[in-house]
Amino acid sequence: MKASDFMKKLEAYPEYQEMRKRKDLELKEREALLAVDERGLIKELSEAGYEIESVWDFVNNNNRYEFLRKFEGDYRSAYSILVKHLNIEHHPRIREGIIRALTEKDANETASDALLAAFYQEQDSNLKWVLANALRTVLTRSQKAKHPEYKEIYNAKGQP
Repeated sequence: MKASDFMKKLEAYPEYQEMRKRKDLELKEREALLAVDERGLIKELSEAGYEIESVWDFVNNNNRYEFLRKFEGDYRSAYSILVKHLNIEHHPRIREGIIRALTEKDANETASDALLAAFYQEQDSNLKWVLANALRTVLTRSQKAKHPEYKEIYNAKGQP
């Protein structure tokens, strides 16, 4: 059976249509919640000259799929704003975007201390791994030697 045929069959079921409506509403509500949460961060970044819709635009900056890139280029001068917001309470999805946006080798000088502090304080296991991944990229070799704990968390998710 082709996927298009399967979708036509699903569209005939009222239960599927109801579930789809519920999911679409949940998605819109979540998007609205995240937009409100991220508003201050986006405003600060805009004032610094970055016209982005979400912190995730930085994360997808080098994505091989062009349609995912809403921002291209260097954003080093945004690191200090991102570090500031790393220390502000945000929805976990926004927090993950901030951490991933700081996952750049050249962010070491600006972000390494804040990322380390966040790593040691983080309770959420997913965000702890995202922080370990950031540390793997951001820290220098000597910093990694002083803070080997990140490796245990990083490797626990089965990453190479």
